[in-house]
Amino acid sequence: MKFSNFTVVNKAIKINCCLLFAAVSLSSAFSYSDDGSAEYQRCAACHLSSGAGVPGAFPPLANRMAKIAKSDEGRAYLAKVINKGLMGMINVEGQMYMGVMPGQGSVLNAESATKLLNYLVQQLDKDNLVEGWKPYTVSEVEGLFAEGGTGMTNAALRKALIKKYPELK
Repeated sequence: MKFSNFTVVNKAIKINCCLLFAAVSLSSAFSYSDDGSAEYQRCAACHLSSGAGVPGAFPPLANRMAKIAKSDEGRAYLAKVINKGLMGMINVEGQMYMGVMPGQGSVLNAESATKLLNYLVQQLDKDNLVEGWKPYTVSEVEGLFAEGGTGMTNAALRKALIKKYPELK
């Protein structure tokens, strides 16, 4: 009887290991994409696949990213928020949001974050793409990630950005 129980447990362990290996293989196969769409799925969990957000809970990304990424300060802000997150009260289009967006820098390297940033502007907000738009580069994002920061310092960056460009509020 002990041998039988051991065999059942051993088979269960082997099956679970196979399932775990398959899940990890599949998740890594779908974790990254050439265009940033797979990376955006992390964002879509809160901001929705359309980027519309959830009023009062998660701010919209659609119809905003191209406007923010138009300036050097805005480009830096977006990259730093992806890297280190955002914490505190923000006002987006007259709607107040209080919360924490976790940084994704521990999950997204500079290359995948670059794809995500370009996806946000070029796909999610393509109708607002400004003439002369230059896509993010990996070296640009690496440099911005290296500057560090926190969710709180990114909130201060946002305040300064809104003060300089009130139309982004």
